[in-house]
Amino acid sequence: MAVNDFRTDTTGRDGYIQSFETTNGGKSGDLISKRLELGGLKVGLLATGYFEFFRMYEGLGDLVKRNMDHIADCISPYCDLVYPGFIQTLDESNDAGMLFAKENVDCIIIAEGTYTTDYLVHQALLHVQKSVPVLLFASQESKNINWEEGYAGACRNSGPMGIVQVGCGLHKMERFMPYEVVVGCVDDPEVLDDLKCWLKVQKTIRDLHYWNIGLIGHIFRGMYDFQYDKTDITGKLGPHIMDVDIKHLRTCFDELADDDPRIIEMVKDAKEKYEIIDGLQDSDLQRAAKLGVALSMVIERYKLDGLALLGQHFIEPEFKTTTYLGLANILEKDEAIAVTEGDVLGLIICKIMKDMSGGITPFFGEWEEIDKDMNAVCYLGHGFIDPRSARKDRKIRLGCACEEWGWEGKAPGLEGTFPPGPVTMAHIICIHGEWQMFIAEGTIPDTPQLEVAESTCIVKVDKPVREFYKHVIEAGFAHHSICCPAAIGKEMRMYAKQIGVKV
Repeated sequence: MAVNDFRTDTTGRDGYIQSFETTNGGKSGDLISKRLELGGLKVGLLATGYFEFFRMYEGLGDLVKRNMDHIADCISPYCDLVYPGFIQTLDESNDAGMLFAKENVDCIIIAEGTYTTDYLVHQALLHVQKSVPVLLFASQESKNINWEEGYAGACRNSGPMGIVQVGCGLHKMERFMPYEVVVGCVDDPEVLDDLKCWLKVQKTIRDLHYWNIGLIGHIFRGMYDFQYDKTDITGKLGPHIMDVDIKHLRTCFDELADDDPRIIEMVKDAKEKYEIIDGLQDSDLQRAAKLGVALSMVIERYKLDGLALLGQHFIEPEFKTTTYLGLANILEKDEAIAVTEGDVLGLIICKIMKDMSGGITPFFGEWEEIDKDMNAVCYLGHGFIDPRSARKDRKIRLGCACEEWGWEGKAPGLEGTFPPGPVTMAHIICIHGEWQMFIAEGTIPDTPQLEVAESTCIVKVDKPVREFYKHVIEAGFAHHSICCPAAIGKEMRMYAKQIGVKV
């Protein structure tokens, strides 16, 4: 084989394939050069009915088919649906399974319009790998018992019986575990919400396997609770973690002229959007904006979906400013999800909660003090917040960052909080090889802004706050808490169940 056969159209030395570490954003051998377009979640719907009933009761088959087609119509707006039609025979079931395999569906929903013998379901499942997630929909036509309709009506609402049988079979075969279950009427809005919830969870599980995290720096020294195993994270949660040397950030920073339009625009936007305090000058904002644009360049150059970095004694002394103005801009523009202190697991939880909430960027905070009279916990931030998630009736204050780790002059930090309403808190940790997730729900009360030159989130909890805080410590959770201003506890618990994480 000729030496030239090993050459490509890379930007590397003499055309040879090189690592991203040296190509500085050029095509490399160890980095995907373009962002992947995954598209919608591809969902197979296996909808069955028992042919024996249809010969006994005229018109029953058509009614059941309409019910199953209705399920397809309800879920199709929320996924890329693969629906082979209403299944009555083993041949049709076999063809459906082959179609699911050909289309490489991400997951399968199984619904029965009447009780159906379970071999019909298992024949279709033979064609797909047992790692494909499955939801069993115990569906019926009416939400209540019809006292006068007779046995034909009972047949039309007998799907749950068949789903019980399928579930037992899957347990005995140890296949397609853990499956999810939804029970109820095909027209019940709560049922559709449960189905949509599962679809969101499955899309996030799929997408995380294609998620790239860039880590600039390392975990803050002494924070043993955030230490992790990269292989374990990729194997359990999906994302890939790549170390981005600070020299790559420095390269981007040095490429920027001070009058770069992106820098000017970020400064202008900050002055219009935020209440500037503490005597911050344009020069302070400009240096922070320059670092912010450099961070955006790193994200684009290395096709990152998530960014974890260390500011303290690392980035701040190198660039003489904070990352907070830039991180807020990155979050607001959906360029990536970003956190500090090297908390990669917290970053992944931010992604999950943002997906489950329909696009609300969570608050990256840490456990702070309690308020006994209000029965609330105060979560303290890390200098930044997504402006879209903050209260709209008061301006975010942009002042001098409350912690100085090596910056010069004055460096900006954001002081903001969240609107009153429901909130969900979560984090994930692996202890002695067992993955565990903390999930709690509460309420954000209407309070004054806590003037600590930092972003905050105050959360009222249901159980006595002293007991609540004690339980968190006894359970051994990390000192960060990701707070999303939305009621998504159900979605988070379903996510944890689907990937086999203890809640």
